[in-house]
Amino acid sequence: MKDAGETTRERFIETSRIAELCDAASSMLETLDLPAILKIVTSQTRELFDGAGASVQILDPSDGLLEVAAASGSMEQAKGCRYPPSGTVSGEALELAGPVILKAIPAEPSFAAAGLEEGTPAGVLVVPLRARDGGYGTLSVVTRQEEIDLLRDEAELLLSFGHLAGLAIQNARMFEAETARAEKSDERRAATEDHVSILESLHAAEVEVSRDLELDAVLQTVTDKARELTNAEYGALGVLHADGDRLETFITSGMPAEQAERIASIPVGKGLLGAVIQSRVVIRVDDVGKDSRSAGMPSGHPDMSSFLGVPIRIGDRIFGNLYLTNKRDAGSFTDRDEAIVAMLAAHAAVSIENARQFHTLQRLLEELRETQQQRDRFYAFVNHDLRNACSGVLMWSERLLGRTDGECVEIAEKIQRGSEHSMRLVQDVLDLENLGQGRLETWSRVIVVNDLLQAAVDGMRPEAEKRDQKLLLRRSPSTLRMVADPDRVLQVVTNLLSNALKFSADGTTVTVTAGIDADGPESPAREAERWVAIEVEDQGPGIPPEDLERIFGEWVRASTRERRGMGIGLTLSRRLAEYMGGALTARSKVGTGSTFTLWLPHGRIPEQRSGWIG
Repeated sequence: MKDAGETTRERFIETSRIAELCDAASSMLETLDLPAILKIVTSQTRELFDGAGASVQILDPSDGLLEVAAASGSMEQAKGCRYPPSGTVSGEALELAGPVILKAIPAEPSFAAAGLEEGTPAGVLVVPLRARDGGYGTLSVVTRQEEIDLLRDEAELLLSFGHLAGLAIQNARMFEAETARAEKSDERRAATEDHVSILESLHAAEVEVSRDLELDAVLQTVTDKARELTNAEYGALGVLHADGDRLETFITSGMPAEQAERIASIPVGKGLLGAVIQSRVVIRVDDVGKDSRSAGMPSGHPDMSSFLGVPIRIGDRIFGNLYLTNKRDAGSFTDRDEAIVAMLAAHAAVSIENARQFHTLQRLLEELRETQQQRDRFYAFVNHDLRNACSGVLMWSERLLGRTDGECVEIAEKIQRGSEHSMRLVQDVLDLENLGQGRLETWSRVIVVNDLLQAAVDGMRPEAEKRDQKLLLRRSPSTLRMVADPDRVLQVVTNLLSNALKFSADGTTVTVTAGIDADGPESPAREAERWVAIEVEDQGPGIPPEDLERIFGEWVRASTRERRGMGIGLTLSRRLAEYMGGALTARSKVGTGSTFTLWLPHGRIPEQRSGWIG
């Protein structure tokens, strides 16, 4: 039996150890510095248990492996060793959730990594590190064999210490994770603020660029902003000529005007500038002098070190290049700089394209104004000089008819018919212009179709008789009436009869018919329940299929040997038909003849007017 003094001494030693462990635990829980906590755990464990070495193994949940996170004494070399817990003393301690005591070095990777031979007599005590959610790792201590009995007595003490150590380690690791997340959040926030700053700067640059209408001013602003936003010493922008074989404009930034004037002429597309255009990609170089594509600098050009060149392009079209050189502070251009310059280059491309299109539009507008002036002069001449001349000839022919007889009468009649034809042509030209300008007026009223067609045939009969041609009117029922402008309908039918007689051979027949059609024209599509269809059929050479629509174009004639006329009769006739809500169509067979059909809506209500000015 132990005497009272020995028992008192053992209690004193145990009390001292507990006090030291409490102090160690307090130190661990007062800090969130993981390396400091691990150092306290391993060093205090080895000292308090008079061990040869101590180590902390932490379980990695991502792969289920144990890692020696800290070690001291004879276990120092095992730090960093990773191994699966299955079949090891640490795995057993975690499974039991309690201490494990061995009398020899076990076959465990951590002890092998520390250089401790398996089976060597020694005391080994392993306790689990407990955390809030269960097993977290293990704490190991290696002592001399003769102290194994002491380990049994103090296992519970180390187990309690291990529980506190597990909580302290977990707190520290959680703090590290939160700190890392906070740092990443700060980095993302800084990156976001940087992006916002870039966007604000680009927006400000675009607003400033948009204030200028002159292309050179726009390009100068783009170049200045690119140099400013990338913190470059120099910048330049070159614009390719429209044919793409040379630069037509070269703008510099950051260089005094007198220095820019001393640098000879515009670059000729060699070296890095040419490479940017030819390769169609961004070129970024840290040292121009060491790049094989560099062709040197002209006399008076400042030295260049770092270089950033961006092609100015829209799709596959290259307009030029925008480049910066000599990045301040950092020395090399960054991805951020490249993004900024690429955006500004895109803006420059749009400005160049808009400017070229604007100049083209200005030129076309000027040509259009000139054409319109010539057109106005032509119609003024037709309306005044030519019309007055034709009116004079017609007047004198009428007076001549009243005072002559014999052969002179026939001559006077020919003069009169020619004058009337000329007046119709003049009127057609003027009507076509009024239609185009929206100035032509119509007055829809009730028309007896047979009477109108008879008037048209009677008016053209003298022309037919000259060539022994026949005009045949197939009269419709006497009740057929329609609402339209009689003057304009007569004008269209007269034009169709004139064309039919002109393009038909001597002795042939031109037939005029009218009737009601429920289907109406196929093109253009119009809405009406029923249609009045007036057809003029000739026995001429016919019209090739490819010309059936083309002949309705202004100043266009059919592809025949007959070249008389100005080619506006059919154009005017179709437009008048459409102006009255109808259509004019043609069908033909080469070698047989052609049929032109005037379609007008049936059943309209006449306009009520007190008078007519036509």
